[in-house]
Amino acid sequence: MKDFVIFLLSKVYKSIEVPENYIENAFLKTCKDIQYHFPNISIVEIENRIITNNNELAIFLFRLGNEFHINNLDQYKFQIHWLLKELCSCEIYFNNEIDEGFYVIHGQGTVIGSRNNIGKGFKIHQGCTIGHKKNGIGNGNLIGNDVTLYCNSSIIGELIIGDKVVIGAHVLITNNINSNTIVTANLQNGEKNIKE
Repeated sequence: MKDFVIFLLSKVYKSIEVPENYIENAFLKTCKDIQYHFPNISIVEIENRIITNNNELAIFLFRLGNEFHINNLDQYKFQIHWLLKELCSCEIYFNNEIDEGFYVIHGQGTVIGSRNNIGKGFKIHQGCTIGHKKNGIGNGNLIGNDVTLYCNSSIIGELIIGDKVVIGAHVLITNNINSNTIVTANLQNGEKNIKE
């Protein structure tokens, strides 16, 4: 992975050398993320998927940037943030706490704003936003375990989303959601359907 990260960083505006232990930590966390959902995928296959810019690259870049954030290495974060936006077309702030099992599916247009606390097994599809109501001010959202956001859905506010919640495509969430709930949109009349 070190050679791949060196290759990536040759594309940014300021060349830096990243300590190998942070790359290894980010890669191991990414492996745990992927194997949470796909336990039979080998580490070799995960590395191949990262290098060939599959879904796994966005996860790896978030984990790498998060390693720098946790260890107060701000000089590295800007380049990784740029790569995440440039190569994966998504923006995930490194100060989010995202537990094992994080998975980005077709991440184009996905934004996970700052200071969210997200549980295990979180899956997010393209075009989704997790953010604040007050221009980035305040606390983030608290999202439970095994939550899935389908395409073009948003969680906006300082909300509590329970465990095992499924948020369907094109749904805007502005209120807390109980565990074991499926929320879908009725696009004909603009109403939400909530099934607990």
